Amino acid sequence: MKNKNITFGTYMLDWYMIYKYPKHAITTRNVCLTYINVHIRPSNIGKKYIRNITTMDIQKFFAYLLTDGNKSILKTNDKGLSNWTVNKIRALIISCFNQAIREGIVKENVASYTENIKIINPPKRVFSKEQQQIFLKDAQNYRYYLAYILLFFTGARRSEILGLSWDSINFNNNTIFISQVLVVVNNKPILKAIPKNRTSIRVIPIPKEIMLALKKLKHEQDIYFEKHIYINKYNLVFCTTKGDMYNPNNLLQNMKKRLKKLGLPTDLHIHSTRHTFATNLIHNKVAIIDIQKLGGWSSPDVLLNIYSHTVQESQIQAINLLYKNFSDEL
Repeated sequence: MKNKNITFGTYMLDWYMIYKYPKHAITTRNVCLTYINVHIRPSNIGKKYIRNITTMDIQKFFAYLLTDGNKSILKTNDKGLSNWTVNKIRALIISCFNQAIREGIVKENVASYTENIKIINPPKRVFSKEQQQIFLKDAQNYRYYLAYILLFFTGARRSEILGLSWDSINFNNNTIFISQVLVVVNNKPILKAIPKNRTSIRVIPIPKEIMLALKKLKHEQDIYFEKHIYINKYNLVFCTTKGDMYNPNNLLQNMKKRLKKLGLPTDLHIHSTRHTFATNLIHNKVAIIDIQKLGGWSSPDVLLNIYSHTVQESQIQAINLLYKNFSDEL
C-alpha cells in the first residue's frame, strides 16, 4: 500500500478492506463502507493525493457534510448529516491517517488537528399518553399492532422486536429474551446475533395481557402454516405470510403513514416509542439503573445524558412533593 501518489479515497478504501473489514460485524462494515464510498471517495478530499491533504481541507469537508451532506434516498429535508454521523466519519479518517503514518505515506495526522464535532443531545420527542392511546387504538386492525405494543411497553429497538423468535418467549415466566436483531444490509433483511458482551442481551418481563395476545398470535400462526405450504423459516414472532423475515423499513414506513393519517406530530418516529418507554418509567420514579437494564442501554450515564431534561423534571416534582409534605408543619 505504500504509494505516496495515491488518492485519499483509494487509500482509505484499501486501508479499510485490509485492516478493519475483517474485524467488523456485517452491519458495521455496511455503515463504514457507506461513509467511504458515498461520502469520502466522491468528495474533494477523496480525489486529492493523500500527501497533499491539509487540515483545512478536511475541516471544510466536515462543514459540507453538516450543511449539505445528506445523500439518503429517505432524505426529508435540506439538512446535512447529523453531528453524530460526522463525528463517526471524522474518527474513521483519523484512524486511516494513523495507518498512513505507520506506512510512511504521510508524516503527520492532519485529520487529528480538526475540531471535534460536538454531539448534541436535544430533548427526545415522546408520545404523550393521549397520543400513545390514539396511535395504538388505530393500529388495532393492522398486522403490526402487537409489534407496536411491544415497542411501547418494552422499550426494545425495532430491530430487536422484529428479530424476536418464539424460542425467546417464556410463557411460563412471562418474559422475552432479547438476543438477536433483524437489520438491513444492502437493502436486504438479515438476522444477526447480538454479541455476548453487549448489554443489549437481556430478559424483559411482559404483562400477562400482552403474553395472552402473543399466545393467541402463536396459535393463529400455527394454524395458518399448517394449512398452507409455507413454513415460518426462522421461527419469528413477526413474519410474512410466506414465512419470511419482514423488512424493518416496512415497519418504519407503516408508522409514518399511521402518524400522518392520525394528524400526530411529524417529528414522532419509530424510535420515539423507546424514548416514550424510558420517559414514562422515569416519571413513575423507576430507578435509572433498572431502566438502563430493561432498555439495554450501555450504561446509566448514557441514559442520563439522553434523558437529562426528563430527569430534571422529575427532580422538580420530587422537591415540590417533599416541600408540600412538610410545608404544613412550617
